[in-house]
Amino acid sequence: MVLHERLSGDLQATAVSDEAWSEFLFKLADLFEATEATLGGSHRNGPLEVFAPRTDLGRIAAYREIFHQQNAIMQAVARQGPGAVTQADALPEIAAFRRSDFYNLWCIPQRYNHGLALNLTSSTGWFGTLVINTSSEVTPTQVEQLRAIAPELQQAVERWKWLAQLRGANQMTLDTLDLAGQGAVFLNRRGTVLDCNQTAHSMLVDGRLHIRQGHLAGPDEASNQKLALMIGRCLDHPDTGGGRVQIECSDGTLTVQCAPCPADMAFPWPQRPAAIVIIADPRQRLRKRIEELSRLNGLTRAEIELAIAIVETGSRKSAAESRGVSDATARAQLTSIFDKTGVRRQTELVRLLMDEG
Repeated sequence: MVLHERLSGDLQATAVSDEAWSEFLFKLADLFEATEATLGGSHRNGPLEVFAPRTDLGRIAAYREIFHQQNAIMQAVARQGPGAVTQADALPEIAAFRRSDFYNLWCIPQRYNHGLALNLTSSTGWFGTLVINTSSEVTPTQVEQLRAIAPELQQAVERWKWLAQLRGANQMTLDTLDLAGQGAVFLNRRGTVLDCNQTAHSMLVDGRLHIRQGHLAGPDEASNQKLALMIGRCLDHPDTGGGRVQIECSDGTLTVQCAPCPADMAFPWPQRPAAIVIIADPRQRLRKRIEELSRLNGLTRAEIELAIAIVETGSRKSAAESRGVSDATARAQLTSIFDKTGVRRQTELVRLLMDEG
């Protein structure tokens, strides 16, 4: 079996996992009978990424902090341009490099005596180099092996960086909706939950929404059917633009919208989001304020629900009735809220809850 066929599956995995690069490089070093295989690079003015599975973490830190700027050979390799395969020993800078502190204090102790490098780029603006470090001189066979797998390596880097960029864009969407007080959940083509923002996570934690067998679900069978029908239609007919339903929870109504995500072949399926679900809760801002006070003052779930009901109904008795508890129970809970928050009247409590500062 030729080399690129033996590495194909490992290269595919690097698109969706940074950790997979370490596994791939470990295997690559074995197949080349090398001391180490490393991948390092960055976007312009960005932090240096280094994958070196056999190198001690302390040495990697020293390289980043001390030796990276002194690595004249890597600077010479980078000047060869994208796609170039370079033998370090063939560079005119090699003689001076072998006299440098970096070579003698960092490379020699690890038996990184010789190197074979391949420059790799991404259309996202990332530039890096894969280096195969050997204790003995690089052979013509090793040079040809690296040239043979260079196209697959280039494609792997392109997939990896495009996916990272798309994940960043998705995270920005989740964060923006979070700031707006809306829950957001990404689903794949099968309707399985891929990711969600903090607001949606809080809805899952307190039971306003659920995840059942990987799928978003409502608090009861009726709402669950509404959600499943809306999401199914959105996924099956993305050109129609999604839909909207309302879900009744024990303490309010959620408005849930589902919209298709634009198709992008650069994003591997099933990791590519096929739809986004956006959840609006009219009480979310008040709920967040009460949760903040709860963390500070130790309010119970029942006390939180009573406080919300008092703000919405304007009285303890009406709040007790809306929650289905006795006035005596509501009075005891309100007394506890007063003790914990330091207020003495319902008007002061409402003012405290509505203060967003």
